Order: sequence, then structure tokens, then C-alpha cells
Amino acid sequence: MTFPFRTVFFISVVSPALAWANGESAPGSLTLPTITETANRTGNTGLTSISGDDIQSRYGSLQNYLKSLTGMQVQHSGGLGDPVLLSVRGASGRQTTMLVNGVRINDAQGGGYDLSQIPVDMIERVEISASGSHGGLYDSAIGGTINIITRQQEYQNQIAAAVGNHGYYSASARGNISNHISVYAGSEYSKNNFDYPVPAPWNGDARNTEESLDNAEFFRHTAQLAATTGDITSQLSWQHQRKNIPDYFRNSPVNKAHYSTREIRFTTSNASASDSEGFQLPWSFALSHKNESYRDPESSIGLGEDDNRYRLRHAEVTTSPQWRSGKLTLRSGVRAEFDDYQSRYVNDEDSRECNTLQGSCDQTAKQQNFNLSTGADYRISTPWITSANIYHRSYHTSNERTHAEDAARTEDKSSFTGASASLSHISAISEIALSARRSVRIPSLYERYGDRGLMLGNDDLTAETADNLSLDLRLFNQQSEIKLSVFARETKDTIVPIYDSRGVGRYLNVSDSTMQGVEVELVHSERLQEITLEPTLSVASYTSELISDVRAFDGKQIPGIYHDRYLFGLTAYYRRHSLALDYELAGNLYLDSGNNSEGDVRRSLDLTYQFEQNRWNLRVAANNLTNNQFRDYSNRPVAGRQIYVSANISF
Repeated sequence: MTFPFRTVFFISVVSPALAWANGESAPGSLTLPTITETANRTGNTGLTSISGDDIQSRYGSLQNYLKSLTGMQVQHSGGLGDPVLLSVRGASGRQTTMLVNGVRINDAQGGGYDLSQIPVDMIERVEISASGSHGGLYDSAIGGTINIITRQQEYQNQIAAAVGNHGYYSASARGNISNHISVYAGSEYSKNNFDYPVPAPWNGDARNTEESLDNAEFFRHTAQLAATTGDITSQLSWQHQRKNIPDYFRNSPVNKAHYSTREIRFTTSNASASDSEGFQLPWSFALSHKNESYRDPESSIGLGEDDNRYRLRHAEVTTSPQWRSGKLTLRSGVRAEFDDYQSRYVNDEDSRECNTLQGSCDQTAKQQNFNLSTGADYRISTPWITSANIYHRSYHTSNERTHAEDAARTEDKSSFTGASASLSHISAISEIALSARRSVRIPSLYERYGDRGLMLGNDDLTAETADNLSLDLRLFNQQSEIKLSVFARETKDTIVPIYDSRGVGRYLNVSDSTMQGVEVELVHSERLQEITLEPTLSVASYTSELISDVRAFDGKQIPGIYHDRYLFGLTAYYRRHSLALDYELAGNLYLDSGNNSEGDVRRSLDLTYQFEQNRWNLRVAANNLTNNQFRDYSNRPVAGRQIYVSANISF
């Protein structure tokens, strides 16, 4: 499904007239969610920030909030507990950088992350950058950067609980146990037994008969301890989750396949840099350890009885001194990351010697990544700000077979230099920024060395690089806001999986790509006696092309991205009540690199009611209200209608 580009152009021209039709706002009784498009600490535009409390009350989850944004596409591959990735401005999930408290959580092995792993009531705020010149990891991301700040010091204690269909329930508590220490603990569970059209049912029913999925349960337990002493804040978090893996093809009742993880993470840092004059020295340190396991004792999913163990360890240290005097800010940064990955295939007799073509080998892989950056911001005059940054990234990876006589050790060293620059103008009613940056994505250990019985390694992979140019405009008054973004991106050495006639695959640098996009968003607030109405309308339209020596790819559009997407929302506030309606229409999606399989048109309607008192609130949400089970990114029908009732009490 393709939406005409002229529709986007029409909205971008007509929207300003609609937005300024009224001039003065009147607040409702409820506290409306506050999403701010703010300058960063040195004045550059392009950082969007929203509090975790607003996300929880209005959207219920981080992924629901992100999918409401114009340039964001949330890529969910199944029911609760299945991976949730994020595309920013048409970039892939792996080209998007995810940070928690400023620490990268894109794991070195797979290169991805799972948005759903951070419970929404554990979030203090979320910072989003899709463009601009901010320095450090914000500039090195090809797509965009999401920084999730978890809670540090609670202003009040809170207990929350929720129930939903498909056997869902959750509970959490957070609060202070002293003036310097706060705690969070939460748990959620779902049977995930939604109806699914099974291609070849186990019980002999007709093909594509809808059945409740077996063995799809999920649970997650999360805890965090945060301590603040002076300028230093430390957080210790622990998480255990397990996702049973259904047999989507047969829905076997004897299936017991499941994937589980246990992770512990520690971060500590001093206060962030501020706008004060003089020299400042922000720093941070982080450690994490994750154990993963995949088991399929009945051979229901794979070709054998799987008992696979994986271990990932990460360490990171960062310091970013800066000096400010008058109109000039100078900054620099040093970031060092160390990753270690090990795999063990207990039931695979050949995993020690690794003589088969598939990548199921006991192996150890390591990666060291060093990032040096320097930059400056200069306020030309009161409304004009210019910024420039340059960074150099070097990395060293190695891999060897852990137990084989022939360790087949391989290693690679490489480096990359990138830069960004922006010119912005900020006034009382507008923000405009022109920015450019050159970014990089380092191949993951999985892409470089293969693993998990799926892919062969490729030591010759080089990093993906991209040049981004964007123009971002924001106009606003007390009642209305308009955003217009126009961008172009050229990516070199795109990494894609290639499979031979035997079904054995490996990742290759096979193509370059270009993408151009226009994103328009209109938000308005209107007071009608005691009712406040807030309509929103946004459109994103992209055009892209692959340039490749592989004929199956050449001239095709980039797969895995909706190239046309409309969002419409309407929220009504009356005293302590609110009712929100959100509709998404998206199309022009291909699911494979050759653009041979087109995804369904995405039509999704969400309805949310909220009642808020001083110390408690009640929320009822129906996601995908019309139960439209379109085929999404995984090329399988989505879960369909999901209904949740949640409440929280503060004291």
C-alpha cells in the first residue's frame, strides 16, 4: 500500500493555518502528558524528553509511547515477552542506539535490544534524539538514540497492579527506604494464549484453523536499588525472565521449548554536566552480567534436543570533561567498552570440534571499543547557536572455538572517524535546526562470527557507515504545535544475511542504500467549557533504494520499514477523566531483502480511559480494539485485541 507524497506536502502546507486558528489555552483538570522538544545542556535542539509517569498514565508502556511518535516504528515479533525493536527514521533496529542511564544496552553479540525489558514504572524519563549534533554516542548512531533514565530518588511511594486478557497480570512497588536509598520491585506474567491461525494443527484440524497457542507463557521479575550520595548516584538492578516459545506451525501440546535470561547490572555516575560556567568532569562506570539459555527438550522447534547456554559480560567507563565560558562551550569525551561472549551447546555432539557447516559451536568472542570525541558549541547571538563535533572510534574483536583442538582463532582491528555539525535558531515561538552527521554501526559478534546454529561467520565484514542530513522545524504557541522534518540518508556497506542453496547463511556487505523522508506532526489543544480536546495528526513518508551487485536486491526499497504511515489521535479531558483514541494506518512494507514478500496494511485502533485522583488513578486500555490480526514484521499474524485494567496508589 502506497500513500501519495503530495498528501504529506499538503498537510505540511495547510497545518500552520490550522494550528494558529486559536490563540489562548486553558488547562484541564487532569495533568496532561508533557512532551518537551528541548535544547540540550548547551542549547542544541533535537532532544525530546518525556517523564516516565506521563508514559505510564497515558500510554501504559514504553513501546506504546514510542509507536505514537511520527518517526518511530516499533517492531514487535509476537506476544508479550518476545523481542521489541525500534526503527528511527527508517533505520533498522540494529542501527538505533539504546542507552539505559547513558550506558549502551545494544548487546555486542546480537547488536539488538528489547524495549520491553524496562518496566515503565521503573522509568524516570526518556530522552530521544533522531537528529542534531549532541556529541558522543548520540552522533554515532545511524538512526537515532533512546536514553532511558531509571528512577533515582522517589518523591512518593507507589504500588501498582494490572490485569488483562490472555492471562496477564502484573504488580510493582517503589519508594524510599531512607533519604538516600530508593527501591523498585515488579513482576509480570502472561499466558499469551491468544488465538492464532495454525498452518498445520497437531490435532489434524483443517489448515489455518484458529487455536489458542500452547506453551507461550511469559514472566519477568525486576528489582532495582538506587543510592544517591552528594553528586554520585548508583543503581544496582536484577532481572529474571522466561519466555516459552510456541510451535507456531503445529501448536504441539508436548512442546516445552523456552528461552530464559538472568541479568545483573550496576551503574554509578556523578551529576550530569549543567549550564554553569567553568570546568566540569562528568563520569560514569557500568558492569553487567547476563546468562541466557535456550532449551527444547522435545525437539518441537528445532531438529534436535537443544540445551544451549550463553553468557554475556559488559564493562564500560566514560568521562566527558567540558568547559564553558560565556558564549563558548568546549567538550571532550572518552568512552571504553569491553564485551565478552561465550556459548555452550550441551546436547550438540559436534559443538566442541565444530565440523558442521552450521554455526552451532562452543566459542568465545571478545570486543573492545574505544570512542574519543571533541566538540564545541558557540552562541553566535541570542537566537543562533552552532555546534560541531568529531569522534574517532576504534574496535578490536576476536573469536575462537572454546574446546576444539583447532581453535581457529580470528581477530580484527579497525577504526572509524565521524563528525557532526548543526546550526539552530531558537525563539519564543519556533525552533529550526539544520544538521549533518557521519555515523557508523560496528558489526555485531553474531554477524562477524556466527553462532546459535543459524549462521556461519564472516571475518571480512566491515562497518556500516551513513551520512545524514536533516532539517527540523518546530512552531508552537500555547495551544498548538507543528513539527516538520525533512531528511536524507546515504548508507554504505549495508549488512544483510545471504543464504545458499543448502539453506546455510552468512552476513555480507552487499549493498549501499539511499533514503529520503518527510515527517509532519500537528498537535492542538482546544477548551470547550469543561472539556479539553487534544487532536493530533502525523504523517511519515519515505522513499528508499538499494544499490547492490546482488541482482535480487538492486533497485529495491529497503525492507523491514513501513514507507508510508499515518497516525491520528484524539484525547478528551473532563475534570478527572480522560478518554484517548489512537489510530495507526501504515503500509508499503516488504519483509525480505529481495522485496518479494509484502506485508499487510497495518490498521490498529487503541482506546484508553483514565480516571485520576490525588493519590490514585485507574486506567483501562484496549489495544488493537478491532482485533485486526495483520501480518507484521515477523510475517506472522499479530496477537490481536489486548485489554488491560491497571491502577496505582501513591502514599
